[in-house]
Amino acid sequence: MKYFTGFILPVLFLLGYVISHHQTTALRAAQPPETIRAQALALNPTLLKVVSGPFKGLMADYLILKASIFMGGSWKPTAEDWEAVHTLLKQSLYLDPLFFQTGYYIQGLLAWRSGMQEKAVELLKYHAQQRYWDWEPMFYVGFDYFFYLKDSSKAAEYMRQSALRPGAPTIATTLSARLAQRSGQTLTAIALLKTMLEQADDEYTKNLYAKRLEAYLGIHEIEKAIEIFVKSHGRRPANLEELVSSGAITALPRNPFAEHFIYEPETGRVFFDEAR
Repeated sequence: MKYFTGFILPVLFLLGYVISHHQTTALRAAQPPETIRAQALALNPTLLKVVSGPFKGLMADYLILKASIFMGGSWKPTAEDWEAVHTLLKQSLYLDPLFFQTGYYIQGLLAWRSGMQEKAVELLKYHAQQRYWDWEPMFYVGFDYFFYLKDSSKAAEYMRQSALRPGAPTIATTLSARLAQRSGQTLTAIALLKTMLEQADDEYTKNLYAKRLEAYLGIHEIEKAIEIFVKSHGRRPANLEELVSSGAITALPRNPFAEHFIYEPETGRVFFDEAR
């Protein structure tokens, strides 16, 4: 009986999988054309806005729906499909630039796709300009510059802009400061944290910003000592202790997050924690 059960159950599971796969394939084959190939309207977004007249909001919703239906039903989108999806979202954005869901779909559908990331960023920048009170679209731009386009300097700048908008979470400020320091702009990180510390209205946030500000001030002090050391010795120090023994700095500043600062002799970069 145990042998029979051990044999028949896997067979039943396999049979169920085969039937489900066959049914799914049949359903996909029977789907309407918009889920097989993406199709955009062959109209310039500005012209489409004029043609749509008082129904531009409704048309914008339709175009987003059209793009999302395709992405939800397509197996293997082609390069032409991605261009069509980009066009659909661009048209929708220009028809109704204040609608939050448009930016959400641009980030969710386009930003992760190789070859579409720069186009997604350009659309999100426009969305962020229109929704000038909203921190999220600008946050998406900063994230995409960092994660997809590997540009820490621009990522830091857009994160900074996001952090200065009403309602922005603390993470926008801390990420901006971290990215600024990563791209060699420690003073920018310090300036941002000073600004946000002045604007903070609760003790928890003030303490968090003050702690990070102390860390970046310490990093800046060490960076200046490394410059002095390099001018005197023609090389970077092997470790931070060498800065003290050489007289480039009297004592290492306190790291409020760990026992010591982290130093990379190969690059000369300094960090306050392991998240680099």
